[in-house]
Amino acid sequence: MIRSEATAAALIDAAASDFAEMAKSLLEQKTRIRVLLTGGSLGIEFIARVGQLDLDWDRMFLMFSDERFVALEDADRNEHQALSVWPGLRKHLVRFPGPDVALDSARDLLNEQLTLELGPVSGALPVFDLTVLGMGPDAHVASLFPGHERSGQWVVSEDNSPKPPSQRLSLSYQALNRSERLWFLAAGESKLQAVRSSMDASSGLPAARVRGTEQTVWYLDQEITDAL
Repeated sequence: MIRSEATAAALIDAAASDFAEMAKSLLEQKTRIRVLLTGGSLGIEFIARVGQLDLDWDRMFLMFSDERFVALEDADRNEHQALSVWPGLRKHLVRFPGPDVALDSARDLLNEQLTLELGPVSGALPVFDLTVLGMGPDAHVASLFPGHERSGQWVVSEDNSPKPPSQRLSLSYQALNRSERLWFLAAGESKLQAVRSSMDASSGLPAARVRGTEQTVWYLDQEITDAL
């Protein structure tokens, strides 16, 4: 499904409005919902926007789909950028480990934490209600890059990222595909080819390898949709 909006700002407004409707509906049916967030310019704008919504955040599991393996207060860190636009997110966010331990140890610790919360990653049923993802011009999502196969469970470690910083932690393809709804956010000409290729699941690109079990929505600006 494609949601086309005139501008990137309108795209964020539409996604935030849909999020409010989805969250209110789900919280009438469930005691808790789980949402994966994304960094990047659109991802942080989305977080700033939803942070203004009047929702029962205490009943939500919120986590990023990936994180740069840098100090907790480093400006490169997705969480740091998100907290700068929505300070109240801190008390609701499941945070990635910082580099006070080795990268592989941090990965294993987070895998243990998520396995306790979610069960084994090999399960068949969705465990996330929504995953929001941006994508790079190379169609990478989270910290899953073309040509970089990383084995793991819920979480994989990346020690040679094509984009700095080189060390990262990311939810795996298997983990991202355990989401009932998956929303992509993309705007601008630089993302056109990545979107076009990723809509074809056979391309093998990272963004083509993740889909929602029930719903996949592409929130795109008109600059992209007019050229698709």
